Amino acid sequence: MISRGVSRALWCAALAVLCAALIVFNRPDAASVVESVPDAALGHEVGERLPSFSIQQTDGAVFDLAEHRGQVVVINLWATWCTPCVNELPHFDALQKTHPTDVAVLAIHSDLITDDPVEYLSHFDYGFPFAVDEGGEVIAAMGGSTMLPQTVVLDRTGVVTYNQVGSVTYEALEELVAAAAK
Repeated sequence: MISRGVSRALWCAALAVLCAALIVFNRPDAASVVESVPDAALGHEVGERLPSFSIQQTDGAVFDLAEHRGQVVVINLWATWCTPCVNELPHFDALQKTHPTDVAVLAIHSDLITDDPVEYLSHFDYGFPFAVDEGGEVIAAMGGSTMLPQTVVLDRTGVVTYNQVGSVTYEALEELVAAAAK
């Protein structure tokens, strides 16, 4: 039997832990903490956890999103026929080279294929993986459409921190990665 004094001490300790948790998760600058809650709803909007997917890369390997938990994941949706898309590919390459272990970069080619993406990529020496979403399911799961380029950034728990159509600069990518890594 626990004495009344020990019981009261245990209740006080539990109450203190609860109060500390409430303070941490409700302070004004805790948005990034709240966005990383493991039970976030599935979806492609900011604050939602992107559903896991696997896609075959152009080199034959498979990119499995679940294997990249613990890393910031940056996904570029692009196409060979999209001039802004091809112009920003070097930014994603530089990002991967700058963050080889803590950031996973993947470029997924649209299912709207006019040129052979593998042939196109053979003229470049990019150091990050590419895939072709032939059925369009993966891109659709990210809220993608025919509007390209699109960048999706996930924090270390797989929660979407950024999902926008439009070109990005290297500096913008660095800022997005820094925000997602918090």
